[in-house]
Amino acid sequence: MTEYATHRFSVGQHVAGSGNSPGACEVIALIAGRDGPEYRILALDGSGEAVVPERDLTYARASARSAPEASP
Repeated sequence: MTEYATHRFSVGQHVAGSGNSPGACEVIALIAGRDGPEYRILALDGSGEAVVPERDLTYARASARSAPEASP
């Protein structure tokens, strides 16, 4: 197996899947795959887990929260 010095995603990070694993997911494990890093991900909608190659994941968009307005 090949070892990789750096990885694009970290365990616990929220990511967005594409292809066979669309939607918001959380990385739960990093796996050294034959063709590069793979990740075990958990769908945040409760639909299950999957193992996907790094190329099929993207950074999840940060949820926009409005900051409380300051009173004068």
